Amino acid sequence: MKKLWLMLFLVALSACGYHLKSPVVLDAAFDKTYIQHAISAPLYRPLAVALNNQGVSLVEDASAATAKIVIVKDSLVKQIQSIGTNNRVQEYRLDYELIFAVHFLDVIYVPEQTLNLSRDYAFDIGQITGTQAEERILRDQMYKDMAQMIIRSISGHTTAAE
Repeated sequence: MKKLWLMLFLVALSACGYHLKSPVVLDAAFDKTYIQHAISAPLYRPLAVALNNQGVSLVEDASAATAKIVIVKDSLVKQIQSIGTNNRVQEYRLDYELIFAVHFLDVIYVPEQTLNLSRDYAFDIGQITGTQAEERILRDQMYKDMAQMIIRSISGHTTAAE
């Protein structure tokens, strides 16, 4: 009986169109990629992990790379979103702006592109520790999301160039 329910569940799941996210197709020139960004920058590690998950090998020397991802601007700004009646901050907004380009050897493959992300979160002075932890988690997630946006943007440009 359990097998029957499992089979019905799998059939229903496949019928709804749900499927796991698969790796995007990147140009073969991305085999040896260099990220021109500070290794200590918060975006570097999520971007490196995302590229590795796509089968891209990262190189530490730009001269050995066939592709170079150049991060021109990487800015995450915290702004006040709303203030309550007691003149205290109730919400903050994190605005993330990134400008990047991709070069294949000395040719500009993807001209400078701007990507933006925003997240709002509530602020409670009575729960300052929890709020700080929430902000840290949001920042980490935004870096991961931005890395995925870069890869989707590059892959979208790859298919448009072919």
